[in-house]
Amino acid sequence: MNLRALANCVIGAKRLRNAATSRMREVTMSSSQSGAGSAASHFTVLNDRYRLLATLAAGGMATVYKGQDTLLNRLVAIKLLRDRYAGDPQFVQRFRQEAQAAANLNHPNIVTIYDVGRDVVSGRERHYIVMELVEGQDLKQALRWRAANGHPFTIEEAVDIARQVCEGVGYAHRRGLVHCDLKPQNVMLTTDGRAKVTDFGIARAYTAMPSTGERADVVWGSPQYYAPEQAAGAAPTPASDVYSIGVMLYEMLAGRLPFESPDPLRLAQMHQTASPPLLHALNPNVTPQLESVVMCALAKDPAQRYRDADQFARALSAYALQGEAQTLVNLPPVTPPPAPSPAAASRPVPQPATGATRASNRAPTSTSNVASPPAAPAQTGPDVLLWLLAALAFLCVLGLIPLYVLVYQAYQTPPAPTATPPSATPALPITSGNLKVKAPALAGKTLEEATRELALLGLGIRVVEERPDGNTAQRVVLEQRPPADALVDPGAVIEVVVSKPVEAREVPSDLIGRTLDAAISQTLAALGWNVVVTEVLDFSPRGAILAVQPPGGSKLAVSETLTLTVSSGGRIALNVDMWPVTLEAVTLQRAAYLPGQAVQFRVTWRANQPVGRDYKVGWYLFNPEKTSVLAQGEDRAPQHNGLPAPTSAWIGGTVVEDTYALRIPDNLSPGAYPLAIGMYDSNGRLRVVNPGNATALDDLVVLYDIIVQ
Repeated sequence: MNLRALANCVIGAKRLRNAATSRMREVTMSSSQSGAGSAASHFTVLNDRYRLLATLAAGGMATVYKGQDTLLNRLVAIKLLRDRYAGDPQFVQRFRQEAQAAANLNHPNIVTIYDVGRDVVSGRERHYIVMELVEGQDLKQALRWRAANGHPFTIEEAVDIARQVCEGVGYAHRRGLVHCDLKPQNVMLTTDGRAKVTDFGIARAYTAMPSTGERADVVWGSPQYYAPEQAAGAAPTPASDVYSIGVMLYEMLAGRLPFESPDPLRLAQMHQTASPPLLHALNPNVTPQLESVVMCALAKDPAQRYRDADQFARALSAYALQGEAQTLVNLPPVTPPPAPSPAAASRPVPQPATGATRASNRAPTSTSNVASPPAAPAQTGPDVLLWLLAALAFLCVLGLIPLYVLVYQAYQTPPAPTATPPSATPALPITSGNLKVKAPALAGKTLEEATRELALLGLGIRVVEERPDGNTAQRVVLEQRPPADALVDPGAVIEVVVSKPVEAREVPSDLIGRTLDAAISQTLAALGWNVVVTEVLDFSPRGAILAVQPPGGSKLAVSETLTLTVSSGGRIALNVDMWPVTLEAVTLQRAAYLPGQAVQFRVTWRANQPVGRDYKVGWYLFNPEKTSVLAQGEDRAPQHNGLPAPTSAWIGGTVVEDTYALRIPDNLSPGAYPLAIGMYDSNGRLRVVNPGNATALDDLVVLYDIIVQ
């Protein structure tokens, strides 16, 4: 089947775009006029109002800039949609709808959206979102920094951050908005300890339902935080957000993800079927009560999780209050504790964790936390009320004895014999007291067989869910509630999940070699497949499709997973911590060179906080043994797209893309030669705190082993 012909059928002809009504002006300003963190002296103004000052972050779908609202004279963050998505009318429409919905969210734990707009330049639309500028770092950066410095999150800090995230997301849930892409990169931590959730809208727009009514189950990005139903292609719900927050809380508590695999397909399967390692085995400070809260959020079945983030937040708040109460219990008692209230008695009491030291390690909580109740006044005489309650309890126990005797006699007395009419119906699996019926095992049986078997037992059946399944042409029972062998009342209704036969379609045979763009993604999604994209190191153009699983020409049922392996375009994620700077990635044009040729490579730097000092960059080619330098580049200050970007002007979140070149010496023998880079000033090189995915050599980062042929 030819994908081009199929795309024409599914997508149709593109609609004509409206004539441009606004324009993008290019304004030149001196570096003295630019704010801190500005990486260039050339700026862009959107709709005569929003001036782009510096790049803060660059993602696959959008670029985020630090900007200035010239009308209100305030600093903002501006997210600009990339061209490949801005040209898709359906994506843009959903993007704007979700962004406008997120703009109505006004909560201290959500990054505020100020404006949504578009501009036109050279006949192409530019869509953008203007939002609150948050000074700080995201949760992923904080996790990496703490792991590198041996200061993991305390129990109290992790619970408090997760609770704040839940409160922000719960606010969105109450207004009918699901985030769909919660992960540490989308949680900002401010300098005053507040967690703020960002990126409402764009992820939801990407996985939105297209106007044709078909499913659009494209899973893009990091699948470590997707809920099982999202990995399976089902529509996300508030319970899906709960699962993602549960993964983040697990990561903060354990110092690792619950599921790890370099294969996205395998990772999706683990989310759907595997059990995470026990939290207390990874962190002995995690109490059984807290572990049960986390495991409830990570339940495979959405119905078994907290129904939304609000409910999850209440569970975390209750645990935090229990921790405070437990700390008070562990203090040397001077008076008897007060009798617990009925509400407090219904909560499980946590086991002592680290004694009275737990309170000293708590991170500051928000104003929504409830203070611990005061201690009861000292008792100087006998507690008359306590004796009265004890006497009343004793009388109640005495009153139960006659009732117990009656029940025991009733069960010991055999029922009077009755005539049983002849029947071919098999004996029913009923308990000895004729009070309960044992539910039969229904999994694997057709819906018709299950219905007949339950009818013989006097039980009803209700189909609560149909799951697409291309492996069978019949409706087969997959799950049942209550489970098999459970005792139920006569006439009870058994709820079942059954398979839904779906059509198997042919995988296009012309995918390999093409570049994955919005049109291809939309076409494959419209066919009803769950498309998973995995990026691997390759020097083909970025996004070029290298492999398809199952291969082209195969039959694949609707709702099954189609895995596309695409090229990284020579980009290698490194994530090297050189605090206060992170070396995020390097991009090379190719892997092999000849002597005398120049190696050109692009490095992405990110500031974790204001740098405040001027550093230079040095890059080198080492011999294979890494004992001597064979070639050295021109040491210089960083540049952003060829323009000066001194590190002294970098603030937290500043992103700089710098390009370097190095000539390979003549007559160099064939082999692998390490290419390394580092930053330094008069005091020496910037220290490599954590090499991330790279290796370090005397505080130099080895970017790649160049092959000389």
